[in-house]
Amino acid sequence: MKKGILLSLIIASGCFLSCQGHENKKAIPDEENVEMTPNEVVAVPSYKIENGKIIPTDGKPMIVDFSATWCPPCRQLKPIFEKLAEDFRGRISFVTIDVDENPELSQAYGVQSIPMMVFLNKDGQIQNTIVGFQDRDQLLAAINTYFGF
Repeated sequence: MKKGILLSLIIASGCFLSCQGHENKKAIPDEENVEMTPNEVVAVPSYKIENGKIIPTDGKPMIVDFSATWCPPCRQLKPIFEKLAEDFRGRISFVTIDVDENPELSQAYGVQSIPMMVFLNKDGQIQNTIVGFQDRDQLLAAINTYFGF
């Protein structure tokens, strides 16, 4: 019995650490493993990268989701993020950046844990950063607070 509890604790802590920016980059094998690629939320990128910073080019504020395919909370956030992108289409740009494919950009924004969302104003200035899974209501509250929608 004690071995089973200890094994469960070890597995749980390993999963927690893998989502904290550590080097465990293996995809977690399950049927809900959702494939993600950089910038998949927007078909045409609406930003440029200048001096390691994301600059929106469409005159709209932007939410950048730094995530990875191997991160369970990132996969849980993905459908919420995509639905918000639909709901705010034309008012806010939503972009997903895969930290494994964009390590320099992730480092420039200080990403140490994922998911991490960076709220940028239309000029690319950081308005806020949120680390960890957020449900729809929490993200709507943040959008209202930082963008006034």
